Amino acid sequence: MNDIKKSLKNTEIDSIDCKNTTFIYTFPVKIEEITESIKRIGLLNPVLLFEYDNKYKIISGFKRVLACKSLCFDTISAFVFESDSISELDAFMIAVYDNISIRKLNIIEKSIILNKLKNYHKLKHNEIIKDFMPIIGLEQSEKLLKCYLSLSEIGDDLKEHIVNREIPIKISSLIASVSKYKMLLISEIIIKLNLGTNKIKELVNLIDEITERDNIDIKKLRSDLNLDRVIKNERMTLSQKWEKIVSLLREKRFPMWSKIEKKLLRNVSSLSLPKNVNLSYPPYLEGDKLRIEIEFSSSDELKIIGQKLIDISKKEELSEIVKLM
Repeated sequence: MNDIKKSLKNTEIDSIDCKNTTFIYTFPVKIEEITESIKRIGLLNPVLLFEYDNKYKIISGFKRVLACKSLCFDTISAFVFESDSISELDAFMIAVYDNISIRKLNIIEKSIILNKLKNYHKLKHNEIIKDFMPIIGLEQSEKLLKCYLSLSEIGDDLKEHIVNREIPIKISSLIASVSKYKMLLISEIIIKLNLGTNKIKELVNLIDEITERDNIDIKKLRSDLNLDRVIKNERMTLSQKWEKIVSLLREKRFPMWSKIEKKLLRNVSSLSLPKNVNLSYPPYLEGDKLRIEIEFSSSDELKIIGQKLIDISKKEELSEIVKLM
């Protein structure tokens, strides 16, 4: 890059092609804060532009350009790179370096960068892994590269949720691995219920397994879940809506378990445990041990609880619970 030619110019903003995103990977693109900043104190740092056919592509400063356009600027201060002195790949890497020097890239931005290197710049996987993944803070791994590349299949609304909730690449790529129609349903539930990492993992696995095993149509599954009614129910919290949906999915995925669990819950309820005693069992009864947790504040209270537990141990309902294990 030693022979790169650039000059500082006051550039007509209408000559900048904002629709051309060759070098752009910023996500999500929100300009409210930077617009207010420029409105108050002006544009402090020139943007970087790539000159071509008497017009300009944005190398770096996409949000600044959009903000200035929204404020009706006629011109903008810019470092203009002459296209015959720099390749598009070098210009793209300038865009990357310009941003990583001042902020941390999110998971979707890293995905966009890697996809551009592969699909636009036509680099081979081994080149990307060796020369570019370390630059954006990623381990040199073919498997990891494929995970990041797969995120291009996800819609923008879900990508924004992934960024906002900081969903890790392992779970994000799990979402990307399902079919388009499954992803539409999964995306709707994730966004409308504001799900985090663990709930997303369970949701994706349940829907994928149910549809594959039982060959259930996504429209039918959506109808079976009463999704619209549950989501629009203003009396339910987001947590309650999730529990309703996931319970129905678990019942479909594990029909025998659902029957057993209902019987378990009835028997546990019949034990009439003290409020400061909790009885739990392993998920899907994958184990042969029950667990009791006790809260007490004195030895006398513990003695009373102990006597109640001795009485409970003689109940038929407890014997039924043990038999189910």
